[in-house]
Amino acid sequence: MYRHEQGHGYFADNLSGSEALSILEIIDGCLSCHSETEYRNLFTKLQNLFPYHSAIAVLGYQDKRHGFVWASHANISFPEGWLSEYISKNYIQDDCIVLQNFITYDVQAWSVARKARCRKKEITELGMDFGLRECQTHGWRPSPGKMGSMFCFAGPSMGLDMHSNIILELIVPHLHLALSRIWGSKSRIGPENGNLSAREKEVLNWLKQGKSSWDISVILGISERTVNFHVYNMMRKLGVTSRLQAVAVATESGLIDIG
Repeated sequence: MYRHEQGHGYFADNLSGSEALSILEIIDGCLSCHSETEYRNLFTKLQNLFPYHSAIAVLGYQDKRHGFVWASHANISFPEGWLSEYISKNYIQDDCIVLQNFITYDVQAWSVARKARCRKKEITELGMDFGLRECQTHGWRPSPGKMGSMFCFAGPSMGLDMHSNIILELIVPHLHLALSRIWGSKSRIGPENGNLSAREKEVLNWLKQGKSSWDISVILGISERTVNFHVYNMMRKLGVTSRLQAVAVATESGLIDIG
């Protein structure tokens, strides 16, 4: 855990003048940005302060009935293939990094979870497949009962680095407020459910029959990864966070047969 209680003097003693100026510019940008493009540009400026390669920002909360709810996200530069498999396989509910973030909102490193063996092997291997070996996460929630966030920064040197943490501790609260302002109003249920492709509807019908991604890949003659990509796309369009929710919403909307 790297939360600090020191005053502003502590941060000033550990930052150069150029770093402090860049941080102030990013904070000012968070206050004034009102579009997805402007928000993504903030991360380009942030990249000049420490060497991450990929970033993603997630809004979510813990629900007593449904576990963790991934409400919305801004994928800045994480591999889209990784994200599609991660969501379509519902790793959200099994990932100790995510669950811990939305309980304590502390700083975490993937390598620490890997060494402690608290993270499922298949989740770790999926990250490795897409070059996501190391990642540092920073959580933020303004007050109890409010929606929280998780910011993930991946790169070869993204361990628990004190200097990077000092920078992010100053910036992340402002990134959270801008993320909530721009993405927080997006509905989770059914914003685009009329736009499912024929293939996505076909995959949904097989999911309704209890078929796995592997089963569907054999039936349709496509790769399992392609199936997972279709699952991810239709979940995104339906505004849901699990396969069961997707089938329920699609059935209620008349997108797939009831029988």
